[in-house]
Amino acid sequence: MYEFYLWIGIILLIAIAIIELWKPNLINEGFANAISVGDSAFWAKWMPRRGDVGPNPTEEQGGYVRDIRYFAGFTDVQRLGQDHDFCRMVHLAGHEDETFFACALGGTEGLSTVKYKTPSTADGFQLSRDDYMNDVLKEGRDGYCRILKTGQDTFEAKCNPAGDTSFKAELIVDPIPPPKIQILLSFYEGVVFYLRLKDDILDYAKNLIISTAGNIEIDEVPKPTTEGLQFNGEDQYLKIGDGSNLEFGNVIHLRYLRATCFWVYFDEFTNNAKIYDFGNGPGIDNVVVGILGRGNPGKQQKEPEPECIDQSLNTVPDAPSGQQCTEVVSPQVAMIHSANNVNMWDCPQPEVFGRIMPPLHPKAASPTADAQTADMIYEIFDNKMRKLHVQVKNAFSLKKWTHVAITTTNSDAFKPGLKIYIDGKVAHTEGSAFLPQNNFTKSNYIGKSNWANATSQMDNKDELFKGKLFDLRGYNQLMTEKKIKDTITWGRELLGLNENNTEE
Repeated sequence: MYEFYLWIGIILLIAIAIIELWKPNLINEGFANAISVGDSAFWAKWMPRRGDVGPNPTEEQGGYVRDIRYFAGFTDVQRLGQDHDFCRMVHLAGHEDETFFACALGGTEGLSTVKYKTPSTADGFQLSRDDYMNDVLKEGRDGYCRILKTGQDTFEAKCNPAGDTSFKAELIVDPIPPPKIQILLSFYEGVVFYLRLKDDILDYAKNLIISTAGNIEIDEVPKPTTEGLQFNGEDQYLKIGDGSNLEFGNVIHLRYLRATCFWVYFDEFTNNAKIYDFGNGPGIDNVVVGILGRGNPGKQQKEPEPECIDQSLNTVPDAPSGQQCTEVVSPQVAMIHSANNVNMWDCPQPEVFGRIMPPLHPKAASPTADAQTADMIYEIFDNKMRKLHVQVKNAFSLKKWTHVAITTTNSDAFKPGLKIYIDGKVAHTEGSAFLPQNNFTKSNYIGKSNWANATSQMDNKDELFKGKLFDLRGYNQLMTEKKIKDTITWGRELLGLNENNTEE
């Protein structure tokens, strides 16, 4: 009889455990509401979150400092079925070279919060700002994952899987990372330099050495949105390279630079400001993106369409073949403004106005305050010969974020097609463009021009860029429209912009 009642008791206990696992709300044991577990499984109620370590960075185990630039949040590494383990990046005070990722396990109140951890950076543990948690082994518990550089041009999502007593030291590839990580992985494909400029001044492609001028710095406190890197237009710029002398040609080869993209914000249209200028001096092997003069003064109007003769009698061939229609002007105006008389040594009559010949570095036609837009200039020099000159009208608006993508359209090794996208829309197309020819350049600037000291009686010197930059990248392969679209969507979120590129 005793054995009968014993078996009955065992069966009841098993039944209660099963009900608690699958229908926890049916049984209330009096202390079930001590923590907020919602529809948690049975074990989650016995393994509550720690009360001494949590999202507040000041809530940290004594002697340890949290690095808030990396993942910090509740997850599940114990297979509880609930996110009751708080994981974050820490190091002992004064020992940043021994940083590691640790979890304060749920249900271990009073015990160490850093016992469950990864190896430290001193043991070869690799850090990445693009980190996340994921159940990479499909075991019901999350490993610590991030995007890591695994080869010269290779980046992969790799994880330290969760083990029974700590994270496993051996890295494995995450075959199905979250959608946001998949988009970031696409940004790394073919990248040769990647200055995110969100809350640091680092090359995420890990190829560049970066030197700063004018005490330029960025707020390194991570925030949901960013304002990019601010340049004061007076003495601040970056000089970059892939070698100790800040030259290109060791790892980054300009001959294979097939695409660049960036977000830019102009506080002021300083004279011929350059967003970047890679070269060996003024007009020597330069790859340049900047603005023309000090912007376009006065009211911005659409350029007038050229007038033609009666279309019913029109015999003008289709562009670009043959003679084309031009705007109707008087002979006097044509004589003054046309470039056709630049070789005339004698004037047919005294000139009241000088002949208008655009200088290499044009001066502003009116005060800077009048310019609300500026033309973008993209140029490539081969030695001292300018082989490519592209001017995109009204590409930039004052005090407004603009995204630019410059990409080849095919794999032609010498004269590929070219497209320039402004805010995701094609603004210029070249059927046969030009690639840089010299890999070695020693004067590679961001925010500064190689012409900064080139002056004459007819020119004003180029001035430093005044504004903000964000997400500057260079690729050794073309950028697809999808990558450009994803880049803009991702950038707008971090800049806090709507679809019109204005702040939300």
